[in-house]
Amino acid sequence: MNLRAMIIDDEELARKRLRKMLKKYEEEVEIIGEARNGEEAVERINSARPDVIFLDVQMPGFDGFEVVRRLKSKPHIVFATAYDEFALKAFEENTVDYLLKPIEERRLDKAIDKLRQLFDAHQLHLDRNVERLLARLASAPLKRLQVKVGDRIVLVECEDIVYFEARDKYTYMHTADQEYILDLTLAELESKLEAADFVRIHRSAIINVKHILELVKWFGGKYKVKLKDGNKTELIVSRGYVDRIHRL
Repeated sequence: MNLRAMIIDDEELARKRLRKMLKKYEEEVEIIGEARNGEEAVERINSARPDVIFLDVQMPGFDGFEVVRRLKSKPHIVFATAYDEFALKAFEENTVDYLLKPIEERRLDKAIDKLRQLFDAHQLHLDRNVERLLARLASAPLKRLQVKVGDRIVLVECEDIVYFEARDKYTYMHTADQEYILDLTLAELESKLEAADFVRIHRSAIINVKHILELVKWFGGKYKVKLKDGNKTELIVSRGYVDRIHRL
């Protein structure tokens, strides 16, 4: 077996650690490159076309699953993840391998052994299985979002998010007492949150319905929504989005 591989992870230490762990397989696995985020990963994978990628699931910007969606040709994928039981079950059922962080050498051995078997069977490209995996994951409500704050990655539970707003060319996420800047647009958030408790009420606002205090009829067929955050935020529901509020 002679595989060309890439490592995709936003944490430099994680990339260095995995590269070091893969050193013992250097006669079988050649590391041809790395990427630090989703956008960089898509560009380099589509250009280099590696046989296998070691792909971090949780990255700022767009995550590992979005990377897979944007690839022109899908290599074999070994996910690195701290995802929940639902996702792990999907990995197993779709024969896409995964490594739980922090990665253990014993578990990496199993992943490499699986790659050997796939190589021998000439089944390195698993596009159909990956698409089934993505479809299953898309049907599960998103539980948390990652936010980069300085050099830290903060995990925010979706149930704690009150609303999102687009303002001054940025997207802001608000909890009851905190504001964060996101790399995602509202359109990207809307697609990620469609199975969760969020609804778009304006071209520049998405709210968590669980944090609605009350709805008040407003001028011109609009509504005003009052939220249960520390600032007692009030947002206008545009006429084009009123039907969504009525369906709550």
